[in-house]
Amino acid sequence: MKHPTTGKTIIVIVTAALTFTTGACATPDPVPTPPEPEQVSFAALDADAKLMSHRWNAPDGVSLDSRELQAVRSYIESASTYDHTADRASVHPGFWDVRTQWETTPIPEYGTVYHHILLIEPSVHIGEPVTEVLVCSDYMNTAISTKYAWIRIHTMRYTPLRIRLSTDGPATTPALDYEHRLPYPTWNVFEGLEIERADGDRGSKRPMWTICDEDMPGYNPEAPQEEELPAAPVVEPFYPGWPTLLDEHP
Repeated sequence: MKHPTTGKTIIVIVTAALTFTTGACATPDPVPTPPEPEQVSFAALDADAKLMSHRWNAPDGVSLDSRELQAVRSYIESASTYDHTADRASVHPGFWDVRTQWETTPIPEYGTVYHHILLIEPSVHIGEPVTEVLVCSDYMNTAISTKYAWIRIHTMRYTPLRIRLSTDGPATTPALDYEHRLPYPTWNVFEGLEIERADGDRGSKRPMWTICDEDMPGYNPEAPQEEELPAAPVVEPFYPGWPTLLDEHP
């Protein structure tokens, strides 16, 4: 005895057939396009260098042009410029490869920051050899301009950093001209290196902020964080600046 085919059964069969046919004819999803690399605006870096300069000091026998300290300097200067501008393009090449973006409001400070490298020591982090560096930054000679006066808004920052060789590729340095310098690098100084903020708490050792507070040359820890200055702070020439690529010269 034959059983009648219900309308519901017919709909299911037709739907399944259509699904199979559609799936067989569908084109595959396009391969997603990788994001464009971050673009650096050297015009923005030029403009910021006229408002805020960076002068660096390191212990005797330590070269500020070593690969590790170039990465340290670029990290600090890029973060500073981004804080001034809130413009992602106003940082050094490669900075966003080693630092996660953060939200910021432009703070148009003016003057000169004196950076002191007060600690460089080898260490081990998660079983790997690293170099730990402490940068103490003196902001006593910086200020923002208000309608009525120049106001310093902070006096000091400390930044503990940890650097290691990258497993992604060798740490290579391009051919450089050390006689001709700019206030920013035009190449990626982070290539072949990994750099990140370290913990400022050193266990039984002196805390890093204390080292900056007590040992930073020329810094007055008793000065108020916010203070009206008698005049605009001076934008000193940058030091040591950044060597230029040899292939940038005619």
